[in-house]
Amino acid sequence: MTVQERHKLGRESEAKAAEWFLTEKRATLLSKNYRTKFGEIDLIFEELLSTGQLELVFVEVRAKSPSNWMEGPQSVDPWKQQRLKNTAAQYLTKYRGPAKSLRLDLLAWDGKHWTYLPNLWI
Repeated sequence: MTVQERHKLGRESEAKAAEWFLTEKRATLLSKNYRTKFGEIDLIFEELLSTGQLELVFVEVRAKSPSNWMEGPQSVDPWKQQRLKNTAAQYLTKYRGPAKSLRLDLLAWDGKHWTYLPNLWI
């Protein structure tokens, strides 16, 4: 798979992931591809929980190409996890919204189905 094909797969997967999250959760999209010197977070939402509280949700999106032997969740190594945490911390310095809690989720696309893994690394 070429670099251009990987980027296209990534962009399409992020768009589909945002759509999935908005459909499955009571959430509002705050940001796509939030970038800092520390890294990038694919999607950031505020989700209305069943308790009535808002939670800030950072979502890492992974898509497995047919030629990739590694599944989405396994591709987020400790180095990438630390970059996600650092980027989330940077976002929090500017966030002035009403959310009282936060989590970091993973949405992985295997070409047929989404795997949703909430609250992984924070």
